[in-house]
Amino acid sequence: MMKKHLLILFVAFASLFSAQSQTKKGNYEKIKAFKVAFLSEKLDLTEEEADKFWPLYNIYDKKMIELHKAERYSIKKKILSCGGIDSLTDKESKEIVNKIKSVSKEQYEAKTNFYDKLSTFLSDKKILTLEVAEHEFHRKLIKKLKGKKREHQK
Repeated sequence: MMKKHLLILFVAFASLFSAQSQTKKGNYEKIKAFKVAFLSEKLDLTEEEADKFWPLYNIYDKKMIELHKAERYSIKKKILSCGGIDSLTDKESKEIVNKIKSVSKEQYEAKTNFYDKLSTFLSDKKILTLEVAEHEFHRKLIKKLKGKKREHQK
């Protein structure tokens, strides 16, 4: 059973990065598919747990992505409109820092709310496993993307 899961994970991971000229949406869908396979393998959810988990996770993940994009976009836009970090006034810098703090607070609240909902049907150990698996997934993804970037530079 474990070998089957690892084979599925390997195939998902290999296909995730096999095509070099994919659209951003296509890449996003492949990354999402790999993430689902990776988290499913790590969490080892029962069918009942999975039925409750995935709808909640998808809402949570979408919210976190939206917050991250909004933060990144608004900060980049503000810094560029002012001519770069060195050109920011103290007031403008304070506005940006406050925006970062606000988004961080929203992310914290979203995660806390998500974990509270998960704790109604998942053990704390599985919730902790999710936290660790998400970090591990991001590390692997970054490592793989860095490897692809090096290949393109050759």
